[in-house]
Amino acid sequence: MTMIGRPRRRSLAILLSLGLPGLGELYAGRPRSGILTLAFIYLVSILIFAVLFAPLRGLALVLLPLGLLLFGWVVVITRAVMVARNAPDPYPLQSYNRWYWYVTALIIWLFVLQPAQQHWLRSRWIQAFRIPSGSMERTLLVGDFILVSSRPSARIPRHDDVMIVEAFGAKQLITVKRVVGLPGDTMAMTDGTLIRNGVAVAEPYAQSVDPIHANELMTEGPDWQIRHLVNGGRTAARLYHPTPRNWGPLVVPPDSFFVLGDNRDNSYDSRFYGAVAKDHIRGKPIAIYFSLDRSSIRWSRIGRRFP
Repeated sequence: MTMIGRPRRRSLAILLSLGLPGLGELYAGRPRSGILTLAFIYLVSILIFAVLFAPLRGLALVLLPLGLLLFGWVVVITRAVMVARNAPDPYPLQSYNRWYWYVTALIIWLFVLQPAQQHWLRSRWIQAFRIPSGSMERTLLVGDFILVSSRPSARIPRHDDVMIVEAFGAKQLITVKRVVGLPGDTMAMTDGTLIRNGVAVAEPYAQSVDPIHANELMTEGPDWQIRHLVNGGRTAARLYHPTPRNWGPLVVPPDSFFVLGDNRDNSYDSRFYGAVAKDHIRGKPIAIYFSLDRSSIRWSRIGRRFP
């Protein structure tokens, strides 16, 4: 005996498809159409990621992905409406037309598949961060929103790369810093000038805004530095009194990276908590996708890309 249900409501088809693309079409008796819609929204997602990694700059970097996203959801809603409108009236109920199957599908999608997918994307592809401090000024400003590549190839830093790192010391935080020393490099600083492997490094991106306080003796960090001093020993340890602008020379340990903030007098970095282990490199910034200075938008910063 075929059970007859009420006509398929467009509003309910839209709501179901907003929760899970294609579910509204299943509700209207078109499961194959629903599967195609779900595949379509995944294709749109792939195109959005391709655009984010493409060499676009300026507002195009933001507007094109948003346009693709809007287009994708318009198609999803339109297909749900059309299928519901064309469903027969009265509607012969199918075995899957039960409210508990819809609820089950939504729960699995929203609380199992979506979190797993987002975790995989963040850990393997892309993340978003907001800059909360001025430690990387002028490269990054407070209120910059950045996209970060999490691909394995993006976690292998070179000299002077800006990276997202997990810093472990007296504090534990995720932050943005510039990699100035690779494993085995000999690092030092004299009067604020960074010296790498015996050669002064030109750093047009670095700034010093409070050199007086930056010459005060460091209360955090000397113990780590002493363990990695070149020609260290008890005598050297007793005589070693580093400041944020005068320290070293020290050797970066294997599988570790020495990181500094560009705003050298206002940055909590490897001078204090030591080198960052390779496993604590989270990714490399791609671009600034939004920037807010209190209540005003910094339009000129949107779409800036990192080398």
